[in-house]
Amino acid sequence: MSLKDRDTIEEDDLTFRIENDILIGKEVAIHKDCTNVGALVLEKMRSRPEFVAQVEAVTGAETTFAEMTEKSVKCALWLREQAVQPGDIIGICTHNHLESYVPLLAALYVGAISNPWDNELSPTTARYFLSLTRPRIVFVDAPSAECLAQVVKEDDLNTRLVVFGELAGFEGASLMSVLRSQDAAGIDRFECARLTSPDQVATIVCSSGTSGLPKGTEISHASMINYMAHVKIHDLKGHVSMWTPSMRWYCGLFIIIKAILDCSKRVIIPDCDNDEEMCRFIEKYEVSWFRCDSCFPIRLVKFDILSKYRLPTLKILLFGGAHFRGELQQTLVKLLPHTSVILSYGMTDYGGLCARQTRRSKPGSCGFVCETGRLKVVDPDTGKILGVNKTGEIWAKSSYMMNGYYNNPEATKNALDSDGWLHTGDLGYYDDDGEIFLVDRISEFINYRAIKISPAEIEALIQQHPAVLEVAVVAVPHAVEEEHAMAFIAKVPGKETTELDITDLVKRNMPWYCRLHAGVKFMQRLPRTATGKIAKKELKQIAKSYAMN
Repeated sequence: MSLKDRDTIEEDDLTFRIENDILIGKEVAIHKDCTNVGALVLEKMRSRPEFVAQVEAVTGAETTFAEMTEKSVKCALWLREQAVQPGDIIGICTHNHLESYVPLLAALYVGAISNPWDNELSPTTARYFLSLTRPRIVFVDAPSAECLAQVVKEDDLNTRLVVFGELAGFEGASLMSVLRSQDAAGIDRFECARLTSPDQVATIVCSSGTSGLPKGTEISHASMINYMAHVKIHDLKGHVSMWTPSMRWYCGLFIIIKAILDCSKRVIIPDCDNDEEMCRFIEKYEVSWFRCDSCFPIRLVKFDILSKYRLPTLKILLFGGAHFRGELQQTLVKLLPHTSVILSYGMTDYGGLCARQTRRSKPGSCGFVCETGRLKVVDPDTGKILGVNKTGEIWAKSSYMMNGYYNNPEATKNALDSDGWLHTGDLGYYDDDGEIFLVDRISEFINYRAIKISPAEIEALIQQHPAVLEVAVVAVPHAVEEEHAMAFIAKVPGKETTELDITDLVKRNMPWYCRLHAGVKFMQRLPRTATGKIAKKELKQIAKSYAMN
């Protein structure tokens, strides 16, 4: 029986149908009320004050809902004292730790908009983030505080800084001093701000663009609530949960809130690539739900780590990654027979996951369309909808999409068409069973550890070097980390620079994931297409040959 003849397809807990060559996920009631996500969180924490919600993996330090309520409400009271109004933007520049949730929840309570950034800032990235959203207040890690303060001073900005931890010169501007300034008497009487619209923005999360620096993706309260209610793979009830993304990434921010609402104890791990240490934490704290990028499961297989660690309590291993080889997944499933190993496909602009695997998914696929989602494959040249086993651009929409890009209507218009479809820039197809596979991409993103990197962002920085005439950054395939960035450079005649000069320039001025892990290659001139553009396809082939050699 052909796929078109089927009315409804059921795959474990995912149900979908196909209509006019559109994959349609399970349709459920859409939340449209003016509900503040922060109010839901606060109500849950007040209902179970004794619940141990967080444990710091290295030290074993714990935090209860009562402590989290006290700190987040005190921070919210302080924000109101600073005349922070609904719609004002609160920057958060931090890693995962026991107090990272404080400004996030406080901003939600008062109706402000959280805006998480990379926790390691250079003057270039600090200046860009400040100019993008103009936050009233930024909560920042101590190592980045001085850099941020210098930019605020140089640009004469009216942005106040609050430092996590202790730092000389910021004694009166620490999170600790903020919390100490508030009387505990106001905690029980505190009420969250009421929303004026379900589409009121809850957070602005940075998303890479096909050109230039990151854009601010607006996620509303309703979007967040619909995602939590509908996409069941994030049901954390009864789980001890652990994840690697910080709130700089929407998945890291979202799971902080979902874990609280589901009363899931969260194990907070250090930001490192020590796979054995992560396995020890999983076993020590009996973690049952773990979300990470695709590098961790790849290394589990390639480095034979599971011969030493069996991870007996792990029930769900959820990870993203554009291209995860089927044979690797088959091996991982054999090594972890008690674990659901689930590959997923999603993006910040979409508001979360578009698709994910079930227990019976084909290894290496992206699985099936998620609840309330719609997905179609379109010929990128003609716009015609394609059918089964035909490769084209994936277009998607759901009940939890972004509102658009902050202060960037042109970029919003380019990403979302008039019918609300997000043009993902990814090439893929669905097979006879409705299972989705990614093939390639139209855009020039570099996929590094499930992070989409804009080459144009790196190119713009390198182009500023006085010895660089022109530059092109392309992706090089990598067995563990998906793709690495390589720069091809033509030098200005008579001027000199070295590979180390260029890699250090990027390292000093850009986030860690933008580094030129595949190195720099100098050429007399960069190849061109017939229309005079840099021939990036040709450079990709050259880069691939370097990687193979």
